[in-house]
Amino acid sequence: MSENDQPTELDLVVGSMITVRPDENRAEYTEEYDSISAVQDQLRDEGIDVDLLSQPGTEVWEGGLENMGALYQLSRLAARLERGDDIAEVIEDGPVIYEDLDRAVTDIWDELAKTRYAHLINLQGINSYYLPADFAQPVWLNFENEDGEEDSAFFGSSYRLQAELAELAPLLIQAGVSHNAEAYRCLELLRTAADKSIEYGLPIIVW
Repeated sequence: MSENDQPTELDLVVGSMITVRPDENRAEYTEEYDSISAVQDQLRDEGIDVDLLSQPGTEVWEGGLENMGALYQLSRLAARLERGDDIAEVIEDGPVIYEDLDRAVTDIWDELAKTRYAHLINLQGINSYYLPADFAQPVWLNFENEDGEEDSAFFGSSYRLQAELAELAPLLIQAGVSHNAEAYRCLELLRTAADKSIEYGLPIIVW
């Protein structure tokens, strides 16, 4: 749920990936500690040095995105503005996700095109995290889900996300996107999350 208790399609929390303190539930804490410690080691192997263990049970902020279409539209706007393409069609479509996805976005997802908004555009939904560390490109780590199937988790940089959104915001306004548009409100939500992540040294957890 969002701060206004509206139904949300995507929830964001700035807090520890270890959800309990050792004095609350030692067994659960130990299980989560071991799991997150393994993730931290995997990230270090990718060249990302971040402390995910020191603030267990801490949560400092939460928010929610009411419409996933707003995130997709924001990604379309970013990708098209970067390429110098017209965005009238994107504004007219509104915050919706059609079955026929925009190649400007999917080419970035599929690593067929480069972008300076990699940490924004590659956010596609759950199993996503932004870390309070500065690294150039997002990474994906493989894991086995509860059904025993292979899955992957997205890890972006809160610092890079913050910078990308700071650059993108005035470009959207100059291009005619309203401050009240859902895509722009999505940008502000993500920017607040990034600010809190950096301030408190905690990841953004997207679920």
